[in-house]
Amino acid sequence: MPEEQIAITLVGAIISGVLATIITLVINAKAEKKRRKQQLVDDIFGYKYQMTGSTLNALDINCQGLTRALNRVIIVFHDDPEVMKALDNLWLAINGKNTKITDDLLITLLRTMSKSAGIKCNDWNDSRFTRVFKV
Repeated sequence: MPEEQIAITLVGAIISGVLATIITLVINAKAEKKRRKQQLVDDIFGYKYQMTGSTLNALDINCQGLTRALNRVIIVFHDDPEVMKALDNLWLAINGKNTKITDDLLITLLRTMSKSAGIKCNDWNDSRFTRVFKV
């Protein structure tokens, strides 16, 4: 086999290996980003019972879970302007102490976060976002 053909074969093998590695890294990065978004949405749905105002929440070992999760939205969803706007609107409503507006804005935030995380929620009514199970 001539030296030129060996060189071409080696260069081709190296290039294909590098391309495969780059493609794998890009796909894994996107999958990890989606997984982080889904995990945060999962956390917020799991802790939303803390917004019910029950006195039992003070005894809950995870009583700050919702607060922690909402504070992570800025980092995890930094690249989604719809989620960031919904979060800003919710923050303004919470600080204004308007409960009805806060509920509506929480629904908006959860809906936009779910869509951004790839969770299909188009056919969900608002009660799916607001109802809380306490057993």
